[in-house]
Amino acid sequence: MAADRMRLDNARDVYPLWPEGSMASPAYTSRRGRIVRVSAPGLHIIRPEHPNGAAVIIAAGGGYRHIAVAQEALPAAHWLASLGITAAILLYRLPDEGGMMEAPLADARQALSLLQSGLYNERIDAQRVALMGFSAGGHLAGLTALEAHTMPPALLMLLYPVTMVGPPFERTRTSRACLGDHSATREQIMRWSLPPHVGVHAPPLFLAYAADDSIVSPPQDEYLMQSYQRHHRPYEVHQFATGGHGFGLGRATGPTQKWPHLAERWMRQQGFL
Repeated sequence: MAADRMRLDNARDVYPLWPEGSMASPAYTSRRGRIVRVSAPGLHIIRPEHPNGAAVIIAAGGGYRHIAVAQEALPAAHWLASLGITAAILLYRLPDEGGMMEAPLADARQALSLLQSGLYNERIDAQRVALMGFSAGGHLAGLTALEAHTMPPALLMLLYPVTMVGPPFERTRTSRACLGDHSATREQIMRWSLPPHVGVHAPPLFLAYAADDSIVSPPQDEYLMQSYQRHHRPYEVHQFATGGHGFGLGRATGPTQKWPHLAERWMRQQGFL
């Protein structure tokens, strides 16, 4: 993809998540395609040439230490825009910069509420706002989508997400961001893991990951699938033999390059497109 399409400041619109109070405009630091020091979170919206009313909020990963905009969020945003979908890149506060995990979660909730309200784009159908997340961003998107909502997101798309934070999965940066370095209680582990939040209103799930992921082990995703099965909620899962962690929109060679095509087909089957 052309280099100028990988720059965050090429987003057509930039909106603050909290337009009132001390966080009146987005403020953050960009370092080589990674976002850090998000003192005022925002949404960078990329609108398609021919919008179809659907919107997807994208939460890139980075272990809650940075946000991988160039590697994950921007390629996904431009792909979604090519399908007529309004793409909203979420620039969320990072827990190690203050606020702990409640800060990014509040930002994600606010982003969903704003997109559904039509405040920033009257062409968005409130019933067709979805969440997409990569790695730690998948953890954030999953928590946001699976919690109780007046209006749940239409769909949930997770790519190599962190879904469990307790033993034996406590060595990820995401787990440390949620639980710290001390021994966590069962209640804390349940609070920050995704499977316990799956209920009868969980949105349809698209899940893709690689079997050789050395950071987020595949059994994590199996727990999430089992929760969806127990609650009789629809999901589609694709496990690729190779691809590792952080494959973004897909490796140039190898099976992970197929996932956007599979996701597009799934979105059409769900009536999202």
